[in-house]
Amino acid sequence: MKLLLALLFSGLPLLAPAQEKLPPDVAKFIEHAQMCEHFAGEWDDNDRARQREIIAAVDDSCGQAQRQWKRLAARYAKQPRLQKIIDEHANDAVRSYRKSR
Repeated sequence: MKLLLALLFSGLPLLAPAQEKLPPDVAKFIEHAQMCEHFAGEWDDNDRARQREIIAAVDDSCGQAQRQWKRLAARYAKQPRLQKIIDEHANDAVRSYRKSR
């Protein structure tokens, strides 16, 4: 039984689509965009210190992602596959980010 399960699970990676290799700047943008969306969705009215941490994380990740988004959109404008990936990860938090005071 263990052998059967081992064989079954060893074949799973073959069924998954190959992970496409992205340029490092696009991969970094995706990471920042995901963190931006994560922190933009958090709010903690009960803990001022935690709220300051969240605001700082939003400013950092969303600010970086927004700058990267504009730069990458121009850099990869003639590469539809990469442009599509960039656009898909430019979530509302990235697109609408404005630095907090």
